[in-house]
Amino acid sequence: AEYMASVLSNNMNDIKSVTFFMEECRRMGTQVLGPDINESVYKFTVNQKGEIRFGLGAVKGVGAGAVEAIVNERKENGLYSDVFDFTSRINLRAANKRCIENLALAGGLDCFSAINRAQFFYKEHEKDASFLEKAIRFGLQYQNEIGSAQQSLFGGDSNVDLPKPTLPVCESWSNVYALNQEKEMVGVYISGHPLDDFKLEIENFCNTSFDEFNADINQFKGKEIVFAGVVSEAAERMSKKGNHYGILTVEDYKDAGKFFLFGDSYLKFRRFLVEGAFLYIKGKVEPKRFNKQEFEFKIQHIELLSEIRDKLVRSVTLHINSNFINDDFIDELDTICAQNKGNCGLNIVLRNEKERIVLDFKSNAYKVEITNEFIAGIKKLPEIELKLN
Repeated sequence: AEYMASVLSNNMNDIKSVTFFMEECRRMGTQVLGPDINESVYKFTVNQKGEIRFGLGAVKGVGAGAVEAIVNERKENGLYSDVFDFTSRINLRAANKRCIENLALAGGLDCFSAINRAQFFYKEHEKDASFLEKAIRFGLQYQNEIGSAQQSLFGGDSNVDLPKPTLPVCESWSNVYALNQEKEMVGVYISGHPLDDFKLEIENFCNTSFDEFNADINQFKGKEIVFAGVVSEAAERMSKKGNHYGILTVEDYKDAGKFFLFGDSYLKFRRFLVEGAFLYIKGKVEPKRFNKQEFEFKIQHIELLSEIRDKLVRSVTLHINSNFINDDFIDELDTICAQNKGNCGLNIVLRNEKERIVLDFKSNAYKVEITNEFIAGIKKLPEIELKLN
């Protein structure tokens, strides 16, 4: 972990290298955590749990002076207890508004668990200051009043009691929006990946990934292949002959694919040329039109990944280790199914590895809807695997 933290620090300004080494860390079982004003320093470090912690210097718009102000104050006077403690203690000339906002977008203020990222940036009206701006103003006013009190002719009381801005009530950001803000600030997704919400679809209905495809297209000759990913680049261009065409770059967890849409394909799929869209792409690897010795991927079908679950899923199968079944397990499973009634059939496979017994049966009591709540509930149960059919 120490070595990987050093490698990441040395490549901090090279996003491709950071992405590669973060993936290596995950493969090795070492967790890489985002920036944290209560733990991070300028570069990547290893915390007491052996996890790698992002450096504050890796966040866009956060310079060495700002990091020094945050870290030195923390070392001298302890961890920051809340956002008001933070803004009233740090040097706000060294760590300005943009710097603090960028840290919040990157997850650097997530240590204040009582506040979510959406609340920091909430405005009741468009022209209002955000809650984070109000917290920064509070910190400035606090520091000014402390300074005035300490410099008063009579050496007045340096304890200042200012009213703190009220914490707004608002909905949390969606997972995708929060992750995109992270990537904007750091260059990579840290706390997750936008495709995490579609892991089941990818695991059950895709048959390859972009890294496999890019490594050797020839292994897929004549085969139908299915990808899923998020659009990172979408553009419409005009050729020298005056014909419109599209450029579509789609990323999955490890790599990306770049596709050109000409003629009928452009007309058929141009509505999917939207950055941030989650796509399910089906096509075939066929010989090139003018060079039959070389192969290319031709897109035959594109759909929104969010619609795949409703269109393709007919039933769900739960693979359960029978050793873990008891009354509580059954009650919990019953509750999850009752709260997520729908049109998908429910199959259950009971396994007992020791006795080598497998029981496969269909539920007559329930049909379910494969909601994110259903998936999350199932994943909390011990020794259970969920597959879509």
